[in-house]
Amino acid sequence: MVSFRKEFRRQIRLALAAAIGFIIAFVWKDFVIKLTGDALSRFLELNPITSTLAIAIVVTFIGVLIILISSRILK
Repeated sequence: MVSFRKEFRRQIRLALAAAIGFIIAFVWKDFVIKLTGDALSRFLELNPITSTLAIAIVVTFIGVLIILISSRILK
């Protein structure tokens, strides 16, 4: 049986890792959106709403691909 202290420490480590992961994700989010937005704006003449939608679709597609690839690699 796992003691309360060990489990508590494990959960604290997990919570800290998740919090740091969210901070890293937010920083990279800005970079990816700017990079994708610049690339799309060069190829397409879009109004701001359509441009934001196109960026969201591209970033979502890339994210899904990364999730699929990493889930296959980490099986």
